[in-house]
Amino acid sequence: MEPAKILIVRLGALGDVIHALPAQQQLWRRFPGAAIHWLTEPPYREILQAVPGIRRVWVADTKGWRHRPRRLSELLRLIRGLRRERFELAIDFQGLLKSASLARLARTGRVYGFQAERFKEQAASWLYSHTIDGEADLSCHIVDTNLRLVSLLTGSNGGSPLIPLNIPQQAEQAVCRRLDEVGLDPQSAGDRPILINPGAGWVTKIWPARHYAGLGAGIEQQLGIPVVYTYGPGEEHLIGQVQQALEPAMVRAFPTSILELASLCRRSRLLVGGDTGPLHLAAALGVPTVALMGPTAAGRNGPFDVRDEVVQRRLPCSNCYKRKCNAFICMNITVPEVLRAVVRRLRGTETGNRKPETGRKDPN
Repeated sequence: MEPAKILIVRLGALGDVIHALPAQQQLWRRFPGAAIHWLTEPPYREILQAVPGIRRVWVADTKGWRHRPRRLSELLRLIRGLRRERFELAIDFQGLLKSASLARLARTGRVYGFQAERFKEQAASWLYSHTIDGEADLSCHIVDTNLRLVSLLTGSNGGSPLIPLNIPQQAEQAVCRRLDEVGLDPQSAGDRPILINPGAGWVTKIWPARHYAGLGAGIEQQLGIPVVYTYGPGEEHLIGQVQQALEPAMVRAFPTSILELASLCRRSRLLVGGDTGPLHLAAALGVPTVALMGPTAAGRNGPFDVRDEVVQRRLPCSNCYKRKCNAFICMNITVPEVLRAVVRRLRGTETGNRKPETGRKDPN
């Protein structure tokens, strides 16, 4: 029997939200009459509201509640609002105690989640009524893992890793204006840039800004393709370091919202970046990518398209998933290595081969 209302819980971060969207799309295709709601954190409301098949986006400001306990009244209002919806089931893609607790507090009839393994909290699995094996195998992409969870409902593991987005005209116009301001014609195929995103959520995922500067210079000088650096809130200093490394030349760079970044990706040839939200957004939109992977596994977190390039050192400590490291040698990647990967990926794009629905590039 088709459920009338489904609650998805994936609070953050951006890349993880994006990796759960193919599963949401699979649910929507299987149950087109169901009202699918999504519970997330404030920064991701905008992108989820642009995804077809999501009826309503709920916001849980978990960080705000921790730092300002007086705002716990917001949590109580959220729980009461969720309970009024009378969801038949909830699916927790996060696997943390906070996400599982919210799914359970919503008083859904059933709560689906992952058994506690490497990336999940033991206590979270106690709150689920239905579970599957999680992510012990790092060669299984997280998109496939999420699809496997909803297969308990849909009966099918398959699904496209690409996601649809209804980008508002305001975001499209803002990107066109920004491109024009940095000297690029948004309507010209010859001015389609390569995007470089130097930021990352973890220190151990960041490639030095001076290397990104050298990469951008190499792309423009050797390939004759314009480069645009993208960044989000709190990453202005990285662009400052890039500019310092390239002075007196001017750097094309401007900040974007998530939906503006999506629009910019669609107007670009390729994106280069670490294991972070902008890279995963580009990959999910079908934009070619070159991924610089440090402490995380390419098989689980890298781009899904088999033609995308992964640049990663093979070390005894690889795939440690550490956010801090005293040695920190996994991002000792050279500029020429990445530039060669960019050239290879551009050549793959020019062949015109069809992008596969599923599949992973073997990092070995």
